[in-house]
Amino acid sequence: MASPVDTSVKYARSSMPGAPTLPRTAGALIALLDAFLVNGWGLQTASSVVVAGGVATATFPTDHAAAKHAVVLVDGVTGALTALNGEQKVTAVAPNVIKWATAAADGTATGTITVKMAPAGFNKPFAGTNLAVYKSAHPAAHGQYLRINDTTANYARAVGYETMTAISTGTGLFPSAAQLNGGYYWGKDEDPAGTGNAPYLFASDGRTFYLCVQSSFNYYSGNARAHQALVFGDLVPESPGGDPFATVIAGGVDTNWAVAGGGAYVWDYMSSDYMVAVPRGVSGAGTAVRGATNCDLNLGVLPDLPNPITGAIPMGRVLYHDTTASFPRASFPGVQFGPCPSAEKLIEAHAILDMPDGRSFVSTFCSTGVNANSSLKAVFIDITGPWR
Repeated sequence: MASPVDTSVKYARSSMPGAPTLPRTAGALIALLDAFLVNGWGLQTASSVVVAGGVATATFPTDHAAAKHAVVLVDGVTGALTALNGEQKVTAVAPNVIKWATAAADGTATGTITVKMAPAGFNKPFAGTNLAVYKSAHPAAHGQYLRINDTTANYARAVGYETMTAISTGTGLFPSAAQLNGGYYWGKDEDPAGTGNAPYLFASDGRTFYLCVQSSFNYYSGNARAHQALVFGDLVPESPGGDPFATVIAGGVDTNWAVAGGGAYVWDYMSSDYMVAVPRGVSGAGTAVRGATNCDLNLGVLPDLPNPITGAIPMGRVLYHDTTASFPRASFPGVQFGPCPSAEKLIEAHAILDMPDGRSFVSTFCSTGVNANSSLKAVFIDITGPWR
């Protein structure tokens, strides 16, 4: 039996109990992506699972990784309550306890019941030593591939392919070798001189994922909450007929941007040939295009949040353009761009924000540059779903 609520969006924060870590070591990013995209993580065997009044309560020997709005994968229920198996969205947590809504009948579940954080739903068709390729398993996905080269300690390289037949063999690179040989730089550590684990936020709907990694922006300007935007997946086309090449990859353009602030240059920067690329232009002809993005709402500097009139936080869509002079081609699913710069004083990073319309978002921040005068803009990712 399917969950009575949408479970398409999975999210994780580095602060969750037992969450995978992201140290500055070769292979660390692939291990993180394996957990979030393919395998799931945080597996525990439940001491008991009891259903009463449409709510399932699972108890564990220790705190489970799940937080409110997270999606877990339940397995091993036998007998009359097998409807509990499958993806479930967490509605509440307490010490050693998580709860979710269910249509299953009241009763106590039997079997050896395991619960883990559900993976986003990607396949890993090819792998090598500190190399990996990922592809969405969603039946509606555009079908492009993401290749990660994680052989360097403090950053990985990420590039898209239209087709692949082996770990290093394929066609239709984006960005192309001429545009940025080796692909974008995906940084791992918050401090270029440190050895700690980088804080992060992950979210995906199975077709697109966002990994927002707290960068070493503090090294440059003293502001430690800026997050890089590491992005791969299908955009939401503006064309009613669809757009099979509206698949985006985003990241830093060199080793400096790999570990510095710059998320705003992914979410809202109307300059082509920079931090976002797609496999082909809107016509479907040619090769890779490095485009531009912008927010469709000019939010400026706001003195008070939330809006005292509506009770909501103002947010705008993030739009992708093939060129700075072209109409928007697509939008980034599940992402809303927020105000600057007072938001950083009013909203905590990775906070859950429940809006008046019933949707919930998790917050992160991106910098508007790499210098001492840079400020932060808020970015909000929808964790209610669906994104499309």
